[in-house]
Amino acid sequence: MMGQTILAFLQWHPVFNLFLILGTGLVVGKFRVGGTEIGSVTGVLFIGIIAGHFNLPIPTASHSIGFILFIYCVGFQAGPRFWGAFKQDGGRYVLLALITAGSAAALTVVISRAFELEQGYASGILAGSLTSTPTLVAARDALDQGVRIAEGLTQQGVITNLSASYAITYVFGLSGLILFINFIPTIFRIDVAEKAHQLTELSWIRSGRDTAEAMKIKETPTLRVYRVDREQIVDRELDDNIFGLAVAVSRIRRDGEVFTPNYDTRLQLGDIVAVVATHSAHKRAAEMLGPEIFDQELLDRSMETMSIVLSNKAFEGKSLAKMNFARNYHCSLTRLTRGGVDLPRRPDLPLSRGDILVLTGTATQLKALAKQLGFEESRWKETDLVSFAFGIALGLLMGIPSISVGGIKIGLGSAGGVLASGIIFGLLHSRYVVVGRLPSAARYVIMELGMMMFISSVAVNAGTSIMDTFQNAGLKLVLAGAAVTIIPVLICFLVGCYLMRMNVALLLGAITGSMTSTAALQQINNRANSALPTLGYVGSYAFANVLLAIAGNVIVRF
Repeated sequence: MMGQTILAFLQWHPVFNLFLILGTGLVVGKFRVGGTEIGSVTGVLFIGIIAGHFNLPIPTASHSIGFILFIYCVGFQAGPRFWGAFKQDGGRYVLLALITAGSAAALTVVISRAFELEQGYASGILAGSLTSTPTLVAARDALDQGVRIAEGLTQQGVITNLSASYAITYVFGLSGLILFINFIPTIFRIDVAEKAHQLTELSWIRSGRDTAEAMKIKETPTLRVYRVDREQIVDRELDDNIFGLAVAVSRIRRDGEVFTPNYDTRLQLGDIVAVVATHSAHKRAAEMLGPEIFDQELLDRSMETMSIVLSNKAFEGKSLAKMNFARNYHCSLTRLTRGGVDLPRRPDLPLSRGDILVLTGTATQLKALAKQLGFEESRWKETDLVSFAFGIALGLLMGIPSISVGGIKIGLGSAGGVLASGIIFGLLHSRYVVVGRLPSAARYVIMELGMMMFISSVAVNAGTSIMDTFQNAGLKLVLAGAAVTIIPVLICFLVGCYLMRMNVALLLGAITGSMTSTAALQQINNRANSALPTLGYVGSYAFANVLLAIAGNVIVRF
């Protein structure tokens, strides 16, 4: 009786159901299986399917509003990196993303035809097998835009096929990819950690840095004072290669006079130096400089941390070694984020417009550096809702035009138009601070909320028929999903390793990016004992999102 009362209440409150699914799904997503977090998408998908099974409604607009918010933020985040990667990476990451999207799409069509699956299944298989929400978004949008429906089916029937096949193949797409990409090095007898070490050695050999320490980017720098009494440090330039990228000498006391060192400053015995560094770097500084002492005047200089967005074209492409923040700007680089992903601070890593650099130093030094590089991120805390709203409106407008080829309408559609608009505004913001402000925290909330709203709609729709779908075509969908997850990864690996001659650590990172799987990236980073694969992930991720969205729009027509 109580259960019927609760069910009746829920059936009359769709908005309540939506947020109940979101909240419960996010909690479920925090559970871990085999040391890996289930993830928010999986959690919401699972709870949404249960809600759909009991015919609990959610607002009909949740899927359209959700996908618009999500796909715009995907484009905005990819914008700065999308164009810059063509110049910096020589197109290899574009090629890897193309191989993944192309082979997965072709394989999906072939398998769908072989298994004689109804329209809608193919796009669901592709989206679920690659755990690609943009693919699902684009396919659903194409259906809403009036894709020709096969004889004997209805639009709602195709949407149901899409949702159910996505839900069934998603689980293997997530867990299967993690298992297989971990297994590939074993199959080919490749030591990923050794490959990462080899590539890192080439970059760090001149600095004498400890590779493991070089990859640590999460320590907070502090200010300490040392007295120079080591002969080996005397008359050497204040090069950050002496200590590492996380060390900066901000002030020096010599013969009673306190001054800020410049490019030509050389240390002398008896100098009292103020050093900004992480805890691990302070240990090296003490070994090379001398004992730590107390100097009130030098310690009283307050140190600040600032996030600076690189927008100045003059600095694009310059390596961290060439920038040498410690020596040239007396600041300590503690973190570098690109496209929402933290990158290892390798000396040969080239800067890209849109990068967020977290630096520690004095307020004066940081403000001066921010003016040179671009702008302080926290200076623009407010989201530019005008650009945000008009950007989405422009994208929807761009998606309207279409041409008819053989009776099939071809155009960007809402998803493609909004994605393109997001890329444009993201690129503009990386060049011009006042255009399209969308701080990372705001972007994260909007992007996650949009994705979860869309996924909840898909899950509820899938839940109404997933048992029937599983009984009728479950085995075919599972086999198809496994093939579309594994085969493109294997093709991509063989091409990247034996034709493109890429370092395997970077290659595996790029493959996880082309499969848009952050969970798989984390496993590869752990196996490599390095954050190096992240560089490959960032390189291919931006292109993969765009290409897979296009694939979703095309495949739903089969």
